Amino acid sequence: MYYYRCMQCGFIFTTVCDSWREQDFSELIYNKEYIDYDPDYVLERPKANASFIRNLHLSVNLEMLDFGCGNGAMLHLLRQSGYKVDGYDSFDTKYKSKPNKKYDFIMSFEVIEHTHMPFQTHQEMLGLLRSNGLALFSTLLLPSNIQDIGINWWYIAPRNGHISIHTAQSLSILTKRVNADYAFLSLNQGLHLVYNSKTPPPFLEFVYC
Repeated sequence: MYYYRCMQCGFIFTTVCDSWREQDFSELIYNKEYIDYDPDYVLERPKANASFIRNLHLSVNLEMLDFGCGNGAMLHLLRQSGYKVDGYDSFDTKYKSKPNKKYDFIMSFEVIEHTHMPFQTHQEMLGLLRSNGLALFSTLLLPSNIQDIGINWWYIAPRNGHISIHTAQSLSILTKRVNADYAFLSLNQGLHLVYNSKTPPPFLEFVYC
């Protein structure tokens, strides 16, 4: 698989999957062998992410969505802690139905790098956000030495489904294309926030600290 890099924003991507259907991804990437390449997705990562969300001390009255929830492990852990969490994932039959409501808080861990349609995915995710809501998502940003290491960087991993690798600039561009009023903020190399700058969420201070 060949990867390309945008000389304007630094976004790295492959076009191999552009014509793939959902069935193709299920058969060629998200099949029964996927666990051999990413064993932590089953439980270890959901446990760590659930612990992170709990440590934010957000109100249990917030309506939350786990966008790209996979097997639903994290949302079940959060529900056990009293949070109201729905799940949505087009690759899991249990969570395949897209929600018909909007949410105060959307979390999306390790999803955006898996899509061959980053703008459409960003638009879909943020389209489920209330006007004063907050979206928190994770994806690793390109390291400063990417020009030297190229596709030898471990995060560029087609067998893991990592086909869209971002910079802060490319994510900011995506966000502004969805809604010019949205603010984008990287908390660190892997964790990012989006919210409406005109109607910021009242609980922003719990996340951005």
